[in-house]
Amino acid sequence: MVNITFSLPDETVKKLREVARRAGGARKGAISELVDIAVREHLKEVESRTKHEEFRAMRGDEVVAEAVSLKELASALEKRGVDPREVLILSSSPLEPSVRTGLRRSVD
Repeated sequence: MVNITFSLPDETVKKLREVARRAGGARKGAISELVDIAVREHLKEVESRTKHEEFRAMRGDEVVAEAVSLKELASALEKRGVDPREVLILSSSPLEPSVRTGLRRSVD
């Protein structure tokens, strides 16, 4: 744990103390906990806004189209008359693995 000193306007501190009192009572560390949660949420929001994802459609070494979403990439390919099944689509960031559900049959 690290201690950081910073300044806040009086009105902000007053509201912070009120919210901390309602959320955590008078227990020690209630304000620190509240500030930690608020900072983490804000950082998450900032990271999601700055995260830039890009998609490319490749045919061999040639870049056929680029876009910031799969929907835009599909539109760009359609305008160029390119079948999406004829190109390799690459993402600038790894995609989340898909979760498979349902019954499984074991092979004996």
